Amino acid sequence: MRTIPHSLKKTARAVLLGTALTLAGGTVFAGAQPVAAASTADAQAVYNQFRKYVSNPASQAQARKYLMNHISKVGSWYGTVMTLQLENAQKAGLERFSEKLYSDSVQKALFDAQINNDMTYTEILKRVKQPAVRKLIEEVWDKGYKLETSEGMYYAVMHYEGFKVFKPYISKDIAAYIDIMATESNMPSTFDAGIVITWDELIGRAAIMSDYVQDYPKSNRTAAIRNEMSYTVPLVLLGSDNTPAYDYDTMELDPELRKAYEQVLMEGPGDNKVLNILSKLVPLLDAAGNKKTPEVEAYLDQVVKQYTEL
Repeated sequence: MRTIPHSLKKTARAVLLGTALTLAGGTVFAGAQPVAAASTADAQAVYNQFRKYVSNPASQAQARKYLMNHISKVGSWYGTVMTLQLENAQKAGLERFSEKLYSDSVQKALFDAQINNDMTYTEILKRVKQPAVRKLIEEVWDKGYKLETSEGMYYAVMHYEGFKVFKPYISKDIAAYIDIMATESNMPSTFDAGIVITWDELIGRAAIMSDYVQDYPKSNRTAAIRNEMSYTVPLVLLGSDNTPAYDYDTMELDPELRKAYEQVLMEGPGDNKVLNILSKLVPLLDAAGNKKTPEVEAYLDQVVKQYTEL
C-alpha cells in the first residue's frame, strides 16, 4: 500500500485499486525542515563526508552504506538531499557498471545457474559458483542495484526497495516518490512487450502518479514521475504490443479492462486527472459499442499525446 499522504477519499481509492503501490539548488522539499541549529555543524560534517564518497564512482557502495548508518543524525533536509544525490549517483553509474555484466563468461555463468527475476540476492549467491561472478553479484547489491533478466540477457537495474530504509528521515514527497518507484521496480508493469500486472493494478499506478503530480507540483522528483506517466498512462488506454487494449481484428475493448474502468470509477473520479480521463472515455465506449471507433480513437490520441509530449 502506498504511503502518499492524501485525503481519506484518495486513500480509499488506493485500496480499491489494489495498489501497493539532478538535485537543483534551492529546491523545496515538502515536509523537509533544516536540522536544529545546535546540530547543524554535526550534520554538515556528515554531509561533507558523504559527498566525498558519492562524488567518486569508485566509492559508490561506501556512499550507500555511510548514508544508511548516518542519515538518522542529520535531520530531514540533509537526509533528503543526500538520498537524492545517492539516487543520482546510482543512476549515473548504472550503465557503466552494467558493462561488467555483459561479458559472455558472466552471462553464461548466470544462465547456467538458472537465475530468474523471482530469486533473492541470497538465492542467487547460492546458485552462482564462480568466485569472480559471485563477487560481481555482491557488487550489484552493494552499489544499490538488483539483477534482472529479460530476453535471455542479464542486467542490473535500480533497486528502489532499498531506498525505503531512508523514508523515516526524508521529506514526504521524496518518501512518496520512493514508494512509486519501488512498486514498479519490484514488479514491472511490462515484460517482453506484454503487460504482466492486472489492469486494476496498472490503473492504480497511473492514478497514484497523477495524485503525486497534483499534490507535489514543486517536488524535485515531479518531473521524474511525469516521465513515468508518459509510459504508464498510454498503457492504461492502449495496452502494449503483446497485451493490446483493443482486439486487433474486431477493435473491441478487452472485457477485463472495461471492468477495471468501471470498478475504479464506482466512487467517482474526484480530482484525479487519470480517472477523469476514464470517466470521459467510458461514455464514448458506451456509444461505440465498446469498440475503438474513429471517435474513440480521436479521444485516445488526444489524451496520449498530452502525456507523451511532456
